[in-house]
Amino acid sequence: MSICSIEAVAEAVSKPFWFQLYVMRDRDYIARLIQRAAAAQCSALVLTVDLQIMGQRHKDIHNGLSTPPRITPKFLLEIVRKPAWAMRMLGTSNRGFGNVVGHVPGVENLKSLGAWSAQQLDPSLTWEDAAWVRDQWQGKLVIKGIMCEEDARLAAELGADAIVVSNHGGRQLDGAPSSIQVLPDIVRAVGKSTEVWVDGGIRSGQDVLRAIALGAKGTMIGRAFLYGLGAGGEAGVTRCLQIIRNELDLTMAFCGVTDINAVTSDILYR
Repeated sequence: MSICSIEAVAEAVSKPFWFQLYVMRDRDYIARLIQRAAAAQCSALVLTVDLQIMGQRHKDIHNGLSTPPRITPKFLLEIVRKPAWAMRMLGTSNRGFGNVVGHVPGVENLKSLGAWSAQQLDPSLTWEDAAWVRDQWQGKLVIKGIMCEEDARLAAELGADAIVVSNHGGRQLDGAPSSIQVLPDIVRAVGKSTEVWVDGGIRSGQDVLRAIALGAKGTMIGRAFLYGLGAGGEAGVTRCLQIIRNELDLTMAFCGVTDINAVTSDILYR
């Protein structure tokens, strides 16, 4: 569901990149999408399993988020207040969803894309479907959206190279536990059979260190780098990563640890 197509990203980068996959009802389209990712030499496929139905996202409802955007007085006021940003947006060449528009019959613009997306979410997704994706994809497989021990074990048995403990930023289900809360149980459940990563609420180097101390092999960030991107473009993202790295280094020093691989839960105050 990205703005840029797999092929466009492949042309723009020189380092390994991943492709995040949402499984839709149209399995032929999904099979073609996986084949395109393989042809573009994506180094890993990230199968997201916690977005088969849309949660009731209160902030999106409050803010009136829609596809395509609705032209309201508030919308027009924001454009008037930020003319430079609006002009840059008008000049961009990417205004559609590159992996869908032109690859699905009848989807040619944002309006038809919104209708197609609403019909395509498949709440019947099972581990058999995940196994089908595993058969279609021969490279590294990451399964994202794991929040319980049973699913973690099933993902490991499926042959996932890594799993991501994630509650989708807390946007899918109000009252769900945080990802950091369930992380230790999931790490114990899979042992060393597959790597465990975590996302959700990682805002600082201290958050990274806490996750590593609880058994994660790595963390993912979303909002933090997006804030950097919005504020300063590529330089803003670089600065965001520098801040997190420096905080991580400093916090390790205060905990008396000099090697990230030597971090254990002993550094945590419970």
